[in-house]
Amino acid sequence: HNWITVAAFNNTGHPLAQDGPFSVALAETGENQHLENGRTEFGPYRTGDYYTVSTRLDGDESQLLTMCLKLEPGSATSPHVNHVEFRAGKNSVFGFVTDDLGRPAPEVIVSGADAESTTNVDGFYVLTGLEIGEEVELTFTQSGYAVAPNVSVSVDHGFLWSNHTTTKTLELPGNASFLDSVISTPMGPVHLEWTKGPFTDHVELFVNNIDQSGLIYRGSSTGFEYTPPAPGTYEFFIVAYNANGTSPRPGSVMVLFLPTQSEAGSWTTGMSWDYSLVHTPEYRSNRTLTAIGTEDIVDAFGRTESTYLLRITDDQYDVGETAFRWVSAETYLPIRTYWSDAPESSGYYQEGSMGWNFTNNGVEGGLLNGQTSDRLHFNRTNIIGVPGHPNGYDDTRNSVSIQHGVSVTTPAGVFDCTYISIQDDEDGVLSWELWFNSTVQNYVKIVDRLPGSHSDTVVHELTGYDRPSVPTFLTETTDQDAPTFDLQWSEFSGVKGYQLLENGVEIYRGTDTQFEVRNRDDGIYEFQINAITELDYVLMGSVLEIRVDFTPPVPVLTSSA
Repeated sequence: HNWITVAAFNNTGHPLAQDGPFSVALAETGENQHLENGRTEFGPYRTGDYYTVSTRLDGDESQLLTMCLKLEPGSATSPHVNHVEFRAGKNSVFGFVTDDLGRPAPEVIVSGADAESTTNVDGFYVLTGLEIGEEVELTFTQSGYAVAPNVSVSVDHGFLWSNHTTTKTLELPGNASFLDSVISTPMGPVHLEWTKGPFTDHVELFVNNIDQSGLIYRGSSTGFEYTPPAPGTYEFFIVAYNANGTSPRPGSVMVLFLPTQSEAGSWTTGMSWDYSLVHTPEYRSNRTLTAIGTEDIVDAFGRTESTYLLRITDDQYDVGETAFRWVSAETYLPIRTYWSDAPESSGYYQEGSMGWNFTNNGVEGGLLNGQTSDRLHFNRTNIIGVPGHPNGYDDTRNSVSIQHGVSVTTPAGVFDCTYISIQDDEDGVLSWELWFNSTVQNYVKIVDRLPGSHSDTVVHELTGYDRPSVPTFLTETTDQDAPTFDLQWSEFSGVKGYQLLENGVEIYRGTDTQFEVRNRDDGIYEFQINAITELDYVLMGSVLEIRVDFTPPVPVLTSSA
């Protein structure tokens, strides 16, 4: 089932005023709807059926404008397939084209004046926007060949049915179709796949333009690997050919090639890294760090640092146990940490503040992006919110060594790294060993011998990482105990906005990355966040299921004596 949407405009192209005597009728159901700000809708009705919509824009019974359409299912990528527009002074001509045996003649191009329509599988066509009072000559072609005699039609008010029979049948190739309509992929080769229709001799694949400048493949294959010259949005078209001509409707797919690294090597929200952690004394866990934002904070030395905010999840955490980390946007080392125990376990928490003062020959230095350092002054204060437990404090002077091109193997693979070792001046211990990989944009291995916890050593090894290729929810809580709640999602490069669906129905479209869902009844809701590209394609994103279980407070009744 789907809806029919209707818009009406005056002869200057402006929507009809709400207070005018305008209404729209649906012949098959006998319904009448008044226009509101030039728009109205009918439905939902069963798809696949034909419907006739009409209106008298100025209220005069003799000034009838009509339009017939086949109700289509539509999709998130084609949401307005059943939209009808009426314009003062213009009407539509519609009908069926059949062959000499009375069978539907699909894929016939029907043209008249400046309008053009291709017959559907039933042989139906509709030409819209024809000037009333004009004599229009209709032509019927396939691949440039005339398949029926031209017909002259007088455009007037009323129902303008015009059925026709072809006199020539061409076995044109069926349409070739891509297996996907939208693809989002990291920068690099992509394998495009398509299916071929009947009577196809060969296909041609084009990028961005259907002409010789855009031709990238000609042959009989059903797939092709394409490597883009740069990140960005590319549109591909596939056209089928045989001796009689080409397929009437080229198949298309939009591919969004994402840069392998975000701009200037920075992180974007939604990026995540998975680590296995081994503590000494023996304790193991698996942890995920997810980038959820940015923030300027003050480090332990009183300097303002630009940081990325990470949410930490761990398979050893209890329900309600939370942790966050703020890491430097330059070194990716922690500047602030926060952990709180599950409310049902305790009210304990721990908050850390750190400072990393790297220098090289006495002046400010760095670790990455061509910078170097030979010295580090490290300072950390851990505030431990446990009654009677002393806070932790570290202040060390260290030597720094940086080596490039060092290979290291983790469960996630083999990586070419910048290796950084930091040695304590006082006891000679290698307090930290770090392996940074520019593709991962993070440390793939960390040996921390000064973890600031009850462990002597913690070894972090990368087990996986992800830079989302589709819009992704940042909202973590799937059980809501209030009827109103916020949804947040990651920013996504190369798009002009976002579409938020609730149980398949659009509830938001815009450029914000959060939305307040208000006053929902108890139940289970499915949300999906999609991206709207510059070409108006809809790139399907992640799905989040949320359960609302709201128990309103019980009123307390009192009585006076």
